[in-house]
Amino acid sequence: MQVETQDFLDLVEETNSLYTWDIESHGFNADYGQAYMISIKPFGKKPVSFAIGPNMNDKQMVIDAAHMLNQAQCWMTYYGKGFDVKFVNTRLLLHGEEPLNNPPHLDLYYALKPKLKTSRKSLGHLLNFFEMEEEKMSVSPNVWAGLAGDKFDKNIKILRKRCESDCEGLEQLYTRTRHLIKEVRR
Repeated sequence: MQVETQDFLDLVEETNSLYTWDIESHGFNADYGQAYMISIKPFGKKPVSFAIGPNMNDKQMVIDAAHMLNQAQCWMTYYGKGFDVKFVNTRLLLHGEEPLNNPPHLDLYYALKPKLKTSRKSLGHLLNFFEMEEEKMSVSPNVWAGLAGDKFDKNIKILRKRCESDCEGLEQLYTRTRHLIKEVRR
């Protein structure tokens, strides 16, 4: 028996098993970079964040975040299939851990790209265009560079705020465009 997409979304929302998530990382490739922050937001709940420690080793952080992500019945990301999942899986494998489970995954980038005719496809642009309450938070490159220095505590708080804000904004965008979603794939 196959469940209709909108019925499936109702179910995962009601059971708090739709997890919105995002990462902040150093670099775009997980062999030379590492994850600094992973925020996970069960639908309608507050985000939970996992941060790298001052020792700058992301092993425990990605393991802890993976444990929570593996409890979800459905993920929601923005370009997560193209970046976040691959990045986290690469880091998990590096640390001798199993990759993430593969639940149904609603990637709003791919779900909305063929449905909207906007000049840009970024999450920030869509949040701005639809006048969402949450806006994409801009962060200076000095925040990332300052993690290795004496400003770690201050800068990791800024990255937490940004990562959690992305989860909040993504959930708002989802709520606004949910009726356009016709399928959720792995």
